[in-house]
Amino acid sequence: MKIETKQKKIILAFFLFLCYFVLLAPYIVHTNLNEVDVGMINDLKTVSVQSLPEDIQDVIFSEECTVLLVEDSISGKKTVIVTEKSPHSRHIYKGDVIEITDKIIEWYVDWHAYKQYFFDDSFSVLIVGDVEQISASESFIEEILSSSSGSPIFSLSKAIFALAPLLLILYISFSFKKRFYLWNIIAILALYSLEVFISNMVGSMHHITISDMWKYFGYLFLVLIPFTFFFSKYEESEEGQRGIKKFYDKIAELIARLFR
Repeated sequence: MKIETKQKKIILAFFLFLCYFVLLAPYIVHTNLNEVDVGMINDLKTVSVQSLPEDIQDVIFSEECTVLLVEDSISGKKTVIVTEKSPHSRHIYKGDVIEITDKIIEWYVDWHAYKQYFFDDSFSVLIVGDVEQISASESFIEEILSSSSGSPIFSLSKAIFALAPLLLILYISFSFKKRFYLWNIIAILALYSLEVFISNMVGSMHHITISDMWKYFGYLFLVLIPFTFFFSKYEESEEGQRGIKKFYDKIAELIARLFR
């Protein structure tokens, strides 16, 4: 019975970790894509360049251009994009998720002044530049987030990113060992580091500049994960128990001195 119970706990722990990594994806992907202006195409049309405002005509050197109305799946912010290239040459259609690249102009505008040129719909930003499709997996995630259940899914993913490493390690420690260990702290840091590493990987795919501190912390899991296993074995050994008891005694003595 004890073996069966342990097996069930292992299966449950594996399932929880699987759910953890799956649910991380919406927050990590959307947060990075938001840095590079990714959105879903709500509407698009091909127009004559001569029909556009003169300041836009000055930076477009073709007779026709494509105008896209793009919406952020979470914030709902809408952007109008003017691009020289035909969407059909790139197989871009309404409902596709695209990334804005090679910006020539980026203006924050009052959409009422421009609705005669573009769409009779509110938007806050006007961009002249190029667009390209994102990967199929990222596009799938953005399509899910743009659905009616997208906002709760994103909020859940954000909470998972912030709290899951702490809750998962504590669950494993108390489920299998019935108490808190010092190695739990190292394991929690390792999972947070792994989250940052995954986020950095997604950001690098889109040429997002990542700070050195964030890079170094992202690689830290490579050291912390093996050290977690090493320290857990040491902590549960007789020698480790004696060493940790001495450590706790010194901490208690130090605290006692501070409050004398």
